[in-house]
Amino acid sequence: MTDLVFLLLIFFIIISTMVNTSHEIELPSSSGDPSLTSPVKVYVNNENTYFINSNMTPIPGRKLEDEILKIIGENKTIELLADKSTDRQFAYDVIKIAKNNSLKIVIKTRIAK
Repeated sequence: MTDLVFLLLIFFIIISTMVNTSHEIELPSSSGDPSLTSPVKVYVNNENTYFINSNMTPIPGRKLEDEILKIIGENKTIELLADKSTDRQFAYDVIKIAKNNSLKIVIKTRIAK
């Protein structure tokens, strides 16, 4: 009896991996530029250095506002990702830039465990 149960268990495990539950969806094409609607990501690392989006070149604090305004899109949103050991003043400076230019700001955090 246990052999039969064991065989049925193996059978259902194998069959369940073969079943494809995803949907076949073909997305429509678009001529819009996604960079215009995605937020500008401003990173502040633990050395209090600014970076914008995926660019690994450090941005000096005095040029940060100009760089953000140069690449800000239609979304007009800044996403702030600051290291937890960053001096708060560096994060506040990004918030001030957003406020002075009527931009939305999203502060990314990690979920506490």
